[in-house]
Amino acid sequence: MPIKNYAFLIKADGYPVRGTQTTLPGDGFTTHIFAASNIAALIVAAQGFAKDGIEVIETCGGFSDTDFDAVEKALDGRVALGRVTFDAANQALLTRFMTSS
Repeated sequence: MPIKNYAFLIKADGYPVRGTQTTLPGDGFTTHIFAASNIAALIVAAQGFAKDGIEVIETCGGFSDTDFDAVEKALDGRVALGRVTFDAANQALLTRFMTSS
């Protein structure tokens, strides 16, 4: 069965503590994006997505292992949860970018 409802969670400083959300409708596929600087708001959003029938949720690279584990625990296996990661070469590029002035 193809995925029809997908959500992406973004955790980064600069987003509202309570979060902001947008939806990108497509032909047979809808993406829901929720961004916040506060893990508690992201957990509430993930739980809401699960309740609303989202089939897959992914987290951005800004989630620490602890953050990811908290979302996973809150979802309690109700929806597949993935995470964005970088291979070694791209992690080096990202680190170089983030440490440059």
